Amino acid sequence: MKTKIFDYIHSLGIEKCGVAPYGEKFAVVCLFPYFSGYREGNLSVYTYSRDYHLIAGEKLGKISDYIKSLSPEAHCECFCDIGPEVDRNLAYLAGLGFYGENKMLINDDFGSYFFIGYVLTTLPLPLDAPLEKECLKCGKCKKACPSGALADGFNIEKCASHISQKKGELTQEEIEVLKKSSLIFGCDICQRVCPHNNITPRPMAEFTEDIISSLSKSDLEGLSNKEFMNKYKNRAFSWRGKKVLERNIDILGKP
Repeated sequence: MKTKIFDYIHSLGIEKCGVAPYGEKFAVVCLFPYFSGYREGNLSVYTYSRDYHLIAGEKLGKISDYIKSLSPEAHCECFCDIGPEVDRNLAYLAGLGFYGENKMLINDDFGSYFFIGYVLTTLPLPLDAPLEKECLKCGKCKKACPSGALADGFNIEKCASHISQKKGELTQEEIEVLKKSSLIFGCDICQRVCPHNNITPRPMAEFTEDIISSLSKSDLEGLSNKEFMNKYKNRAFSWRGKKVLERNIDILGKP
């Protein structure tokens, strides 16, 4: 049964998958590599294409349907970044990667440039095992972090990506962090410097299409909130709304 499911997953263009335990259920975990190279712009690389929630969700839905076709009594639920468990932990338990000092999961083929999604199912499946492997522990991500968020574990409140997505006014300290990151949404610095990311890009085709790497003031001016969402609702950078992006553009002094 597991072989059939994995063969089907591979037919969807998903190279890496595994099974992890979750209580009395089983998590069929999949990796969705997105990195096709950096482009000039002010958006994080993970937001370049159509929203990963949509891309991964479509494929996870097909996997769920396939599992139920094999076992009609099986109950299945699909999750990507919004599930009851931390996605990275399930992917680690499924043997799909090891943790870096920046707390991101690293895969030998994809580096840390991938999204994680999973199907929780009641169908019993043989479990995969975590990898007995560590990152290089070179400390480059810690040294490069513009806010020191990685100095002692991980402080999300200091993370430039988190700060770029906060609503309302930012403190002067947060403004300086945003300027160092140079992005109006997200932050790529700890991934850019990671030696494990010196890889040949192997993105899924969906993450190479309809690319937007930058937003300017003129892209947003004149749009109502409703018009903004209609235009960018299928983009990961849109979820915090127009005002946050405009604030960040003003801070960075972009045209």
